[in-house]
Amino acid sequence: MKYSFLNKILVSGKVNLLPKFILRKIKKKYKIYFVPTHLKHLPINNCPIPSTAAAQESIIQNFNTTKELVSFHTCPYLLQLLTLIFNKKEKFNFLDFGGENIDFYLYLKKNFKNVNYYIINQGEINQNFIYLKSKYNLENFTIIQNLNELSNYNFDFINFGSVLQYIENYNDVLEKIIEVSKKYIFFSATHFYDKNTALSKNIVVKQTNALPEKIFCYFFEFESFIKKFYDNKFKLVFKEKNKTDDNIHYKNFENLLENTNYTDVLIVKSI
Repeated sequence: MKYSFLNKILVSGKVNLLPKFILRKIKKKYKIYFVPTHLKHLPINNCPIPSTAAAQESIIQNFNTTKELVSFHTCPYLLQLLTLIFNKKEKFNFLDFGGENIDFYLYLKKNFKNVNYYIINQGEINQNFIYLKSKYNLENFTIIQNLNELSNYNFDFINFGSVLQYIENYNDVLEKIIEVSKKYIFFSATHFYDKNTALSKNIVVKQTNALPEKIFCYFFEFESFIKKFYDNKFKLVFKEKNKTDDNIHYKNFENLLENTNYTDVLIVKSI
């Protein structure tokens, strides 16, 4: 009953009228990150632009000092995973779908000299990267402006770092990704569940740990999600719990969903 009540409060458009100390107490005690909604689609302009060219230049400066990742990443073991797949001298095409920070490119180039790095994001973020590429003469660094441009390339490894659930046309994205993928596709920090009592293939939830920001995302039903790849000659390599945030739980979804998890999924195209 308490979670049902909290869901109704937190999903309400009036939640930001609550005194801030009450919101802080709710967050601290119950650690509710997401609540179910009745929405069928994500709202327009759902995700705020999180960065600027100046912020990215600061990341470059910090990386040049530390030679290590500076910003938060949803998969701390991604480099180790790539090392298991690719030889450090090997040439391969890496697509960072929704990549936001320049330090991952720098870190990748430090460890794989011959990697070709591609990135696609929202227009304003793409413009930041175009500026950085020109100013810092970034090598083997390609900014892709829209989904259709992906057809000009193919990729050995495609990385979705906690991004797919924030994309309204995610089905179009997946169809295009399947088309241009040569081998591996990786989804990190993505919300999957095993069963939905509403018999829907996904649900839209409100992200409440970011209040007062209004952010919404999808939770995906895993069986229908992975079937799209099975039908296109991919197979599952692993499905593991993402461990970047141990506070995430789904207790307030227990009457709606089964076995919901913050998940990393690696799939590979069968030869």
